[in-house]
Amino acid sequence: MQPSRREFMTSAAAVTAGAMFAPTARAASPNERIGVAVIGCGNRGNSLLRRLLGERESWNLEFPAVCDVWSRNLGDTADRLEAETGRRPQTFARHEDLLAHPEVDAVLIATPDLHHSPITADAARAGKHIYVEKPMANRMEDANAALDAVVENEVVCQVGTQRRSHPRYQAAAELIQTGVLGQLVVCEAGWNRNVPSWIRDYDDVHEEDVDWDQFLAYLPSEPFDARKFRCWHLYRDCALGLVNLLGSHVIDVIQWFSEDPIPNSAVGIETHAVWTDRENADTQEITYEFPSGYLLRHFSRLGNSDQPLETYMSGANGVFDTTSWTLRGAGAIDGPERIEESVTVEQEPEGPGMDWLHLENWIDCIRANRLETNADIHAGYAQSVAGVMGYLACYAGKKMLWDEETRTIKEA
Repeated sequence: MQPSRREFMTSAAAVTAGAMFAPTARAASPNERIGVAVIGCGNRGNSLLRRLLGERESWNLEFPAVCDVWSRNLGDTADRLEAETGRRPQTFARHEDLLAHPEVDAVLIATPDLHHSPITADAARAGKHIYVEKPMANRMEDANAALDAVVENEVVCQVGTQRRSHPRYQAAAELIQTGVLGQLVVCEAGWNRNVPSWIRDYDDVHEEDVDWDQFLAYLPSEPFDARKFRCWHLYRDCALGLVNLLGSHVIDVIQWFSEDPIPNSAVGIETHAVWTDRENADTQEITYEFPSGYLLRHFSRLGNSDQPLETYMSGANGVFDTTSWTLRGAGAIDGPERIEESVTVEQEPEGPGMDWLHLENWIDCIRANRLETNADIHAGYAQSVAGVMGYLACYAGKKMLWDEETRTIKEA
């Protein structure tokens, strides 16, 4: 019997992980405080921090340290924590220094995309539990290193595809995973906007306030560029464009529901239809082929926000989508397995948002020493394969293939 995708990734991680000794992550007892550090003190980092601060007492959290390459964001976040907790956190420009802090048990990584996997790997080797924003990786070598480090060091890792913590999505996943749709045929996952996303003002960014070398990470050295620093989403070497910036959320839903997470291949096309002020395209379509035989079409654009459906799944027995949340027999093949009666996945009563639920799951897993979070390292890895493969297919204009043996993506 062939190993499952998850079994393959776990065994590969065990074989290829580095031999360097790393501290074992410490599980926190129910009454013990967890020291959470924030790496990346921008809008997203502070949004998640706000959720954690709201549960500081009930979740028994401390905030001993924060890290950012921009001294303005770093100081503002430290000021906020001091005002709300009565204790000023230690500040760091470089995550390597923060990871040596003895009171840090867990890190929340909300940096630009190119840093996500490298910091995840470093944090895992340091024995820290990890919440890392999506997308997990821009390059397969970084995704491989992060997977290896998290598995080898047995830390709790939650990737920021937070739909996996929402009760309605969880109920839909349970329904679809019964096989009720039969053989999947074509799925769709899209996210459209009508604004020039990720354009930011950068007049307040000064070279002396930024650790530019740390921001560049593995990129070649280049002169300081305030626009690139603030609008990094627009640049190909910092972000993979729409497939990762928006598509990671909705593609992940199909990977999750289908239980067939890693595509075999992808073809794609992209263009600058409206917003030409960027390296990354503003309009993109990618088609993936998955091992179980279905196709997934990802579409995303910034020039028109009309969108009938967010995610859609068609199978031999019927269809399901996360707009109507209804399973129905539309278009099904005639036969005994055809869905005759529609089923709607109902909305739970209004409660905490997805961010809150996703963070709660992470903290609960740290306390229970449970490695399978709702969006664990394996889910993040699968999403990374799809993101990198789709980007390369669009950029090169060629079909891209997943090589499971070498964990690389290559041209067909």
